[in-house]
Amino acid sequence: MLYALVEMLYKESLFLFAISIPLSFALSACGGHEPAESAADSSHGGKAGHKAAPTGPRVIAVTPEVAKRIDLKTEVITQRDVVVPLHLTGRIEPDYGREVDVSARISGRVSNILVRPGEMVKQGQILALIDSPQVSDLQGEAVEAKSKLAIAEAHAERERQIYEEQIHRPKALLEAQATLQTTQVQAELSEQELKRQEDLYREKIAATKDYLSAKANYSKAKVAYEQAKTALAREEQLYKNRGLMKRDYQLTLAEVARDKQHLNTIIKRLDFLGADKKMTQRVLSTGNITGLVQITAPITAALSRYDCAVGEVVQPEKSMFKLTDLKFVQVSADLPEVDLPRVKLGDKVIIKIASYPDSNFTGVISYISVNVHQDTRTVPIRARLANFDGKLKTNMYAEIDLEGASRKFLACPKSAIQEHDGNKITFVKKPDGFQERLVKFGKEGELYCEVLSGLSDGDVVATQGSLMLKTELNYQH
Repeated sequence: MLYALVEMLYKESLFLFAISIPLSFALSACGGHEPAESAADSSHGGKAGHKAAPTGPRVIAVTPEVAKRIDLKTEVITQRDVVVPLHLTGRIEPDYGREVDVSARISGRVSNILVRPGEMVKQGQILALIDSPQVSDLQGEAVEAKSKLAIAEAHAERERQIYEEQIHRPKALLEAQATLQTTQVQAELSEQELKRQEDLYREKIAATKDYLSAKANYSKAKVAYEQAKTALAREEQLYKNRGLMKRDYQLTLAEVARDKQHLNTIIKRLDFLGADKKMTQRVLSTGNITGLVQITAPITAALSRYDCAVGEVVQPEKSMFKLTDLKFVQVSADLPEVDLPRVKLGDKVIIKIASYPDSNFTGVISYISVNVHQDTRTVPIRARLANFDGKLKTNMYAEIDLEGASRKFLACPKSAIQEHDGNKITFVKKPDGFQERLVKFGKEGELYCEVLSGLSDGDVVATQGSLMLKTELNYQH
């Protein structure tokens, strides 16, 4: 639109020299100029060669032929919905969550730094290693907890075997009962044989060795019977106590679960403090305690600040690194309270940066504060925009143009506005020509200005060709 306005002004300036004399002549012929002072007028106090200053609104008469010649156009003053842009100043900031401070979660001494200032780092990449006594103590506890867990697991395995053996006790009990019956029968038979051999030996019929053999067999059978009775009693007692065996097994399982949970808790504490998982497993398998903690990058970004050195003791409250991701940035600005209704989330804004005067950047309103600053009566707002090429830097000065919502007011076209003697004027169409009108304006849109005074709804003003009317006005002076 600015180009169109410049083109119009250029076109009118060409007419200025081409038709200024004919236009003046035509206007004079129509009564646009006052007649020269007579000698009698000069004798009433006026200086020779000067005209009296005109009073009241001046009307410039324009014939249809002249209007056609200068391509004069008009427009009606009326109420219009006009988009009035807002102009704010602000600064570039990283987008929310895209600038983070990295610090250790525990105190310790920096043993190694693996990055350099300005370097791009990826999420999870190791930035530094810290030697921490607290981690060393936890690693020692983890090794001890693993040993206790191994002992508990071995105890549970033994109780499991005993319990599973108890499950099969009814079979052993039946076998013991059968063995007792067998040995009892054998003992009774051997006793009868001994009595028979004893009677024959007393009558001198049986030989001594037969008698002694029968006596020995009886003794063996009797011992086997007694052993079978004892075994049966043991099996009966074990069978009665199988519930107690199950309880002991369950207690060992609970002990294993407790020791396993204790070990897992220590491992999680090491993970939280930054100990590498592979390193923790290596410590558990070998028993070699290192005490090292890894400081890793929480996001993929550039290392914008580097504030530590090898050998330095760091604390959790001290920031070691700052990571800044500028793929997306935001422009912060303060919006006047009176303009708050004109802005809403999602509105597009045009951003200009002094470093790139020939480039415009487009953003979207992403944040409007719920608070109004009590001193400045402004509301903080933010506009988010992409910055994949990395041109925009933190704290750059930014000019922001917001289109905002339209406003309805009595509107005058900008092409109708001219400046004369330091005032804004328009030329209002009258039956006998165009009348100079002093006007005050308020808000400005792209094509129209808000009329505060000087014009009324329904007035017709000259737009194209108004510059020629202003030139004639100056000529009349």
